[in-house]
Amino acid sequence: MTTLYHNLQQLFRRGGGGHFTWGHFLREHIFANVWLFLWLLLLAYITGRVVAGQLADAPVTTAIILIAWAVSVAATATGNMMRRHTPATFWLSRNLYSSITNILVTLLIVLLLVGAVRGFVGWAVVRASFTTDPEAAAERLGQWEEPGANWGAVIDNFRNLMVFRFPREEDWRLWALIGWNVALLIPSAYVYSREVFRRSRLRRVLTVLWLLTPFLAFVLLRGVGEGGLLPRLNPDIAWGGLMLTLIIAVFGIVASFPLGVLLALGRRSQIRGVPAWLTWTAAGLLTGYLLVSSTLPSLRQPATLVQRVLSFWPLLILLGAFLFQRYFRGNVVSLLSTVYIETVRGVPLITILFMSIIIFPIFLPPGTEILGTWRVLAAVTLFAAAYLAENVRGGLQSIPKGQYEAADALGFSAARKYRLIILPQALRAVIPAIVGQFIGLFKDTTLVAIVALIELLGVANLISAQPDWLGVRREPYVFAALIYFIGSFSMAVYSRRLERRLGVGER
Repeated sequence: MTTLYHNLQQLFRRGGGGHFTWGHFLREHIFANVWLFLWLLLLAYITGRVVAGQLADAPVTTAIILIAWAVSVAATATGNMMRRHTPATFWLSRNLYSSITNILVTLLIVLLLVGAVRGFVGWAVVRASFTTDPEAAAERLGQWEEPGANWGAVIDNFRNLMVFRFPREEDWRLWALIGWNVALLIPSAYVYSREVFRRSRLRRVLTVLWLLTPFLAFVLLRGVGEGGLLPRLNPDIAWGGLMLTLIIAVFGIVASFPLGVLLALGRRSQIRGVPAWLTWTAAGLLTGYLLVSSTLPSLRQPATLVQRVLSFWPLLILLGAFLFQRYFRGNVVSLLSTVYIETVRGVPLITILFMSIIIFPIFLPPGTEILGTWRVLAAVTLFAAAYLAENVRGGLQSIPKGQYEAADALGFSAARKYRLIILPQALRAVIPAIVGQFIGLFKDTTLVAIVALIELLGVANLISAQPDWLGVRREPYVFAALIYFIGSFSMAVYSRRLERRLGVGER
């Protein structure tokens, strides 16, 4: 105690000990320049206003936060001045209290977070109504000056939010599909995480069953005929709500992955292309033919200068031939893959969806009709594949050239080289980017509402139009946001777990 008292006495003595002086502290952290001083004044004013507001709304909670903050700041400051830290004060000094700005910002953020949580809990729980009776809900909410949430609208429409217009008598299909996935997920979580099962027959059986799951899901949700045990259902009518959201997201993820990998490999392909002499010969002949058949007749007719210049458009074929040989070396696969990727990435998903619904039927033979759901699934898949291809291409570019040369030295064919050596490393390197793309695709399913498909957010929009729940909008949106957060957070958590297991980022 005597030593501690002596150290504290030295600390608060002017110029104490040669290690800490108040004058130096003030000059360095407050009066270093006029902008820092003005910023600290503004920040202190904002923090003070927030503290005053929180003290008026929740005095006890705010007082506890202020006391804890003041004690932790004092302990950290003492540790800094005495150069004797506990693990807690050392962490606080490095992460939260490294400067006066950070000290005030920490208090400000904590107060705002606590205030936001308190306000949400008050709206969602304390002053909320959970009854599905509209009259009882109105009576319950009328007791409060500031009514809370009317969760009865969500509870009453829970089935609509989940499956929308799926026939009730066919619910057994959904339960069968859920049971199948749960039955596979439980052993898979154990088998796929153990190295001892890496080459076991059990793992191969589970893999085959997972590969069969999409086909089983299609049979259950779509049906196989007009009569019998599994009558055929119309997806445009029967599929909706969260079920449709998951179908679009899962199908887009599963189907776009192999297509994206093929596009990435196609864009980086080094196969022997069309010879330059053949390209120039074909381009020259085609250009000459079009100049004679199109340009010369146009020049004989009265026209403006601009029209005469545009009539020489066949010369662009020669430019295309030059670019084809200059940048793609005659590689048609690389050209087509690049054009597809850049074209799709150059337009938003909403444009692809409109094209699938409005423009695509124009190219179908007369009398041929494809359901809107199938067209949307194809559009989402083709759109996601273009972005996934660029992620995979980034992984392929990160593989050292020596890996390719080692595979060639071992006599591997191109298929075995990419399957066993290149692709496993490339995909492992871009797991975060791929999962981020899948999360974005999961959230982009909300756009299908513009093409008359009613997914989760579409059902949430319809609830407020029901006679019993007129004007109830926030609650369905909050519920939908929670669903999207759970799905996105689950994929992000699994991604981090997979990265740790595969050692992504380790050297």
